[in-house]
Amino acid sequence: MKKIKKIPKKKIIIIAIIIAILAIGIITVALPKEKEEETIKTEAVEKRTIAKSISATGTIQTTDTKNVTSTLTGMEIATVNVKEGDTVSIGDVICTFDMSSVQDSLNQAQASLNTSQAQANLGVQSAKRGLEEAISNKDMQMSVSQSDVDNAKKAYDDVQNQINVARNTLNAKQGEQNALMAQYEQAKATYDAVKVEYDTRENAYTALTNSYNAQLAAVENAKTMYNQYFRNENGQIQQLDSNGAVINPSNYQVGNYATATHQSVDLAYIQANNTLASIEAEKNVATSNYLNYKTTFENASNAFTPLQSQYEAIMSEIASTQQTISTLEANANNLKTAYDKTVTAFNSTANTSDSTIASMRDTLTNSELSATSTSQTGQSQIKTYQEQLEKGTIVSTVNGTVTSVDVKPGDIYAGTNIATIEGCEAFIVQAEIDEYDIADVKVGMKVYIKTDATRDEELEGEVIYTALSATEENSAAMAMGATAGGNSSATYTVKIALNSPNERLRLGMNAKLSIVTESKENVWTVPYDTVCTREDGTKYIEILKNEDTKEVEQIDITTGIEGTYYIEVISDKLKDNMKVVVPKVETDNSIEELVELMGADAGL
Repeated sequence: MKKIKKIPKKKIIIIAIIIAILAIGIITVALPKEKEEETIKTEAVEKRTIAKSISATGTIQTTDTKNVTSTLTGMEIATVNVKEGDTVSIGDVICTFDMSSVQDSLNQAQASLNTSQAQANLGVQSAKRGLEEAISNKDMQMSVSQSDVDNAKKAYDDVQNQINVARNTLNAKQGEQNALMAQYEQAKATYDAVKVEYDTRENAYTALTNSYNAQLAAVENAKTMYNQYFRNENGQIQQLDSNGAVINPSNYQVGNYATATHQSVDLAYIQANNTLASIEAEKNVATSNYLNYKTTFENASNAFTPLQSQYEAIMSEIASTQQTISTLEANANNLKTAYDKTVTAFNSTANTSDSTIASMRDTLTNSELSATSTSQTGQSQIKTYQEQLEKGTIVSTVNGTVTSVDVKPGDIYAGTNIATIEGCEAFIVQAEIDEYDIADVKVGMKVYIKTDATRDEELEGEVIYTALSATEENSAAMAMGATAGGNSSATYTVKIALNSPNERLRLGMNAKLSIVTESKENVWTVPYDTVCTREDGTKYIEILKNEDTKEVEQIDITTGIEGTYYIEVISDKLKDNMKVVVPKVETDNSIEELVELMGADAGL
């Protein structure tokens, strides 16, 4: 980056004008009027890195001023190893304390810790054994309980399987029943109808047979009565005795009866035979009907009986299977109850075992915590003594120069300053920035630094701190100035870290600063005074188109960042090798008048 020292633009303009006026005046005096020739001053339009900066002055200071102290109050200082003016490095001994009593306490604390740790370890080991036994007991109890659960589950599952088999059998039998139902019902309907007819015919046959037999007996009775009488070859009725002898022969004509009794017996006998013949005829018809239909009945019976046997067998099997299922389901319920009890027992065993294990684990944890606490307490005490021993030797934590020593051997240390060391490695620059510029200064901004000690070498730095309130001394001065009616300006402290240390730097040296508040690289730039502004506020620059004819062209631009001499200009018409016209300085006014127009700062 091109390094440009910041000079206020107003001053640059004034100086440039004064130089131009002087140059023109000299030329005017030296040359005759007739030889004056109009000239146009130009500068190249170029791409540059342009920066906007704030100038300030500061002093070289350090961040490593170290006041050496200790926490070992009440301890005797044994040795002091430095004196004022000595140069020390990090780790160099400043002084030592008498630490014999602390060493004795450390030895006692270590012995006590060893004993406590041994006792605590015994408790931990005992708790570990208890936990291991509880875990082992749980494994054994859970194994037995799991076996009970598995056996109960198997018994329950077996019954469930049997139920499923029985239900499958029932479904199959019910399927067979359904398949046989229509055929069975049809055969039964046919059989029932045939049987009704058969029974009717059989009943008629039986009734007529009974009537025939009864009538036959009546005929026999009538015949017996009739046989008591007979008719000879002439047709005469004769009464016989029990031996067959004629009791009272009479010569009656056929059809004529000796007595009314003879007539009634004869008529009775004839009627009985007639009735018997009639009944026999009916019986023969009924017998024929009965015997003829008996074949139909037997065929219907032969068709129905096997189906009936098969159907009844299936119904019996269905009933038996349903009874089996009912019995198995009752057994399954009992086995399910038994299984649930084993699961409950298993869970109870697990919970009891887990509770025991948790209790033993808590005991182990408490033992370990107790052991750890005992160890930590002892180690903390030991660490305290060890830290005290380490603190018994005070060493420098910075590189620098001893500027004061405030103790001597034999002193009982009371917590005061032991020595002061000024560091020489980490220099910073501290400056005061006025209230006009402080708002533009941010932590992290790049800073260019020059000192008389480093000659023309420019050092680089970075803003690391900006104060939020005004410096107290300047605040007081500002208040006094305001009271007196003057114009006092508040200032704010800014600290800058040096990124490029230099061995020629010393504390208290003055430094000139240029704080870069804004920068851009590779942008079109022209001298600040070549930018012109119209009445409507638009801006332009004049570009020399032809050096011979002095023809110029106006190019509208917008401006960007302002540097100390150059300003960024933005336009899509800019290109390399362009030359911008630098306005002439009017010499009609005197130098004094121009200075007066520029204000009070123009003369600086």
